[in-house]
Amino acid sequence: MDLNSKQEILADFTKKETLSSILNFGRQVFSGWQKALDFNFPVDFSQVNSLVVCGMGGSRFPAIITRELFKEEIKVPFFINDDYSLPGFVDDHTLLVACSYSGSTQEVLTNVQKGFERKAKIFGVSSGGKLKELAQKLKFPCLIYDTSYNPSNQPRMGFGYTLGILFGLLTKLELLDYPQSTIERSLSSCEKFIKDFGVDVPEERNLAKTVAKEIFEKVPIFVVGEFLIGAGNALANQTNETSKSFSEFRVIPELNHHLMEGLKHPAEIHSCHKFLFIFSSLYSPLIQKRFQITKEVVEKNQVQTIWIETPGENKIEQTFYILVFGLYLTFYLSLLYQEDSTKVPFVDYFKEKLNQ
Repeated sequence: MDLNSKQEILADFTKKETLSSILNFGRQVFSGWQKALDFNFPVDFSQVNSLVVCGMGGSRFPAIITRELFKEEIKVPFFINDDYSLPGFVDDHTLLVACSYSGSTQEVLTNVQKGFERKAKIFGVSSGGKLKELAQKLKFPCLIYDTSYNPSNQPRMGFGYTLGILFGLLTKLELLDYPQSTIERSLSSCEKFIKDFGVDVPEERNLAKTVAKEIFEKVPIFVVGEFLIGAGNALANQTNETSKSFSEFRVIPELNHHLMEGLKHPAEIHSCHKFLFIFSSLYSPLIQKRFQITKEVVEKNQVQTIWIETPGENKIEQTFYILVFGLYLTFYLSLLYQEDSTKVPFVDYFKEKLNQ
């Protein structure tokens, strides 16, 4: 696959669907943001003392992105629930946000029922499905979004809707101490970044294409910190599903307390793994220092590294840079592996067996 050949990249219709979803990522975010700001939330939603977001996969990592990005500005405890049980503190003072792109996510539907029994304030975020039906039955508000900006119809490619809605929900309910004008201005940065990594941009000026070639037939380990933790989670998720490739994301400073001693064995790690350090000048000084030293330690163990500097005027812009970079990176990597980025056969197989 020649990543500089637009004709070759767009030869398959499924590739066009994936690419169209990427090109519309900024529109997804802005659409979700605007819908949440325009939504007529119940008055008591702004009086909660805890926030629980239920979601899985492509409906989960937008919550992680939001929580880590605004960690210092969110006014109430923010818990992400990703299994079949709810934390013990959930009660009538909890806002439970149920996120499911399809509306059929088993774990999310289970927790809506449990939250209803505990009299939690429930809010649904979905394109429809069973979650919409449950909202009508139990009479809780549900924001249903149109998925026209996600032709691939894959949740991980349409996560911009949920991300924008979560930003808007926190802002509208005044649970976030962050200027609305700064958020809105930062949303526009998506369009610039989308152009930077586009199919028309040649490899020598396109970081996503360059890195895709560097991690081809490797196991990428994305290393992130602080406000980019959620973006790192998204990178790993999309590498798995879009590229059909194994990947991990690790967090500094946590990895400094154990992982550095695990780089000797097995011997294959030295040729198979590649650490991608996602660095930001907006990290706190101690985290910046840790990034530099960690890279040195990894290289002392003869493991290859890639250093990526994140541009942007603020944390939101830098987060969007990595999110757009990740969408393109994993798309280009899927082309190199000759994989269909719109299909998830083993996830589909698993769900089919689970429902039998």
